Amino acid sequence: MPEPDVIYSIFQKLRSRFPGFSADASGERHLYLNSGAGSLTVDSCLRAVNTEGSVLNPMPGQITPPEIQTRQFQQQVRQLVADFLGAASPEEISFHFSTTAALFNLAIALRSLFKPGKNLIVTDLDHFANISPWEMIATWQGAETRRVRLNSDLTLDSGHLVSQLDHNTVLVALTGASNVLGTIVPLTDLVSEIKQKSPALVVVDAVHLAPHAPVDVREIGCDFLTFSGYKIFGPMIGLLYSRKEIQDRIAPYRVETNKEKSPFCWEQGMLPNLQLAGLKGALNYLLEVGRAASPGDSSAPARRTFRRALEAIKRYEQDLSLYFLERLKKIGSSRLKLYGIDSPGRVTSRTPTFALELAGLSPSELKKMFWERGRIIIADGNHYSAVVVRHLQKSALNRVSLAHYDGPDSIDLFFDCLENIISH
Repeated sequence: MPEPDVIYSIFQKLRSRFPGFSADASGERHLYLNSGAGSLTVDSCLRAVNTEGSVLNPMPGQITPPEIQTRQFQQQVRQLVADFLGAASPEEISFHFSTTAALFNLAIALRSLFKPGKNLIVTDLDHFANISPWEMIATWQGAETRRVRLNSDLTLDSGHLVSQLDHNTVLVALTGASNVLGTIVPLTDLVSEIKQKSPALVVVDAVHLAPHAPVDVREIGCDFLTFSGYKIFGPMIGLLYSRKEIQDRIAPYRVETNKEKSPFCWEQGMLPNLQLAGLKGALNYLLEVGRAASPGDSSAPARRTFRRALEAIKRYEQDLSLYFLERLKKIGSSRLKLYGIDSPGRVTSRTPTFALELAGLSPSELKKMFWERGRIIIADGNHYSAVVVRHLQKSALNRVSLAHYDGPDSIDLFFDCLENIISH
């Protein structure tokens, strides 16, 4: 592997922050290689739920001390998320049951845009949470849905996307990174080109990108962006960024007595304070990583600290990807196939998420064998990115997805077990 960077130097300490890394709640040992489905939960998230989350008032307010504390707490979490995303203000951040729920809420809020004669664009690379809501609203309202195909290397065909744009395009839905292949989309350049050629709003699903690389909504230039708390080492909660300048174009479903202005108009009922506490604990962990990555600048603003954390994680995970590809090449079995970017020279264009197939075994059979022979947890299925899988004329694929708490030892255990399966 390349020379270790700062994240590698504190790697063992970071791994110890995740109680579920090597054993489940009953103490049975395992190796979790399914972070793409949901990351392990960091200890500061769990502590925050049990401490800060347990004493909050159900409702925020401005008179009694408990409700004032709750109001201030909720605003603190909004600000942390805004800093994590590089948003202009916490009022651009709303909380939802999940990212899928956030995207359906967004589709309903934008329903008036999808008139007959108008069109919207989705891509074959996306998770279905960023396809189904748009197909649904287009069908309801009489708009046209246009789909963007994949290149032969399973990257997004940006040229095809641009060719689909016209003055009647009202929305383009993009992913930050493929949930099944790990392929990263060059969002900043692509969004800039979209904005030059059409009046479309741009929605980005950053669920798979957020734990692996910095996300900055103002650099990207998108109008909306979503991600999930449970993919960044925290609880199950969905986050939606909505750019302030387009707030007058939305009409979210809301209870009549709820506030009309953003972010409150997005949030249907009281906020889940326990999940918010856990999210705060997870984001504080990433701030700790950022300070550890740049110990000489411990007083830097939160946005800069988040960026340093994710830049360091990205560099470390690129090393993991290089090592994974190296071990894959050494196997040399014609039965084994990797889908997606497999060139070490293009490792900066992927996350450490790998879609695999072993001829002679179904994905469910291979998953079962990894568990029975190595107590290793991998994924099988379409991973909610069914269009990619259908494009390959498959019904399912196996997926191995790593995070920064993994190391070369995780990869060695995986490939040792895979070699055992192939040879027997």
